[in-house]
Amino acid sequence: MITEFDICLDAQDDWRALHRQIPSLFGREIGDALRGHVERNGLLDPLSGPVAGSEVRIDGDNYRETVVAHGINARQRAVLLSLQDALDYHDGGFAIYASEAVSPLAMRLMEHVPGFVGSEYLPTEEDRQAHPEVIHQNVLALSFADASHDAYISCDVLEHVPDLDATLREAARILKPGGAFIGTVPFAAGRYDTIIKARLERGRIEYDGEPEFHGNPTRPGEGSLVFQIPGWDLLDRMRDAGFASAQIRLSLSQRYGVFGTQTAFLSSFVATKRR
Repeated sequence: MITEFDICLDAQDDWRALHRQIPSLFGREIGDALRGHVERNGLLDPLSGPVAGSEVRIDGDNYRETVVAHGINARQRAVLLSLQDALDYHDGGFAIYASEAVSPLAMRLMEHVPGFVGSEYLPTEEDRQAHPEVIHQNVLALSFADASHDAYISCDVLEHVPDLDATLREAARILKPGGAFIGTVPFAAGRYDTIIKARLERGRIEYDGEPEFHGNPTRPGEGSLVFQIPGWDLLDRMRDAGFASAQIRLSLSQRYGVFGTQTAFLSSFVATKRR
């Protein structure tokens, strides 16, 4: 059984080729087996080291979200592994931004990573009063200077922005040459074109089908509207926005407790700004 696997893909054809070559990665048997291993033996937290099995919480079989240790779930550990590959964040001296500030991941990054700053989208005065300690940022128009950050973390945010291309251009703008844009997004791996769920037209939202909402930690009772589910065109759009390389990373790790349900691996994106 495969217990450690990591590969970066440039295009949908790479995904199809992998499916033909290693079909076991595209089923749930590996994930179910790794769940049992992690419950018995624990895992390695990228920020703080070993976590005993008794300290790992698994509430449900959506392993992307439910394999939690020290507040961090599997997809977030996958992102931390990509960040670890991009720079040695433990040493400090780096400016790292994340478009989240009240999540367990952001709290842990504040604790362990010098130079980290997180923000939330707090468009109203009521929002800002509810979170007075949190920086407000609009990822469509960030307040940071050009080429001011070494890394930008975006976890399940891109599906909620009304202008994906503008958001990607802003990410490239604030990153230093060679800087890394790392994160996760619900991903339509079976298609090239992004699935449009809603559009912002002349200040009004128009829906393609039933409106879809995902969780929002600053407004837990409401959630955030989904505008799109990116397909493989996300990578081309990143390259057009100013990134020299853009890839989908597939991560599977027994050691770090990174695995999925419908597929054994978890997907994230990694893009590097042109130098």
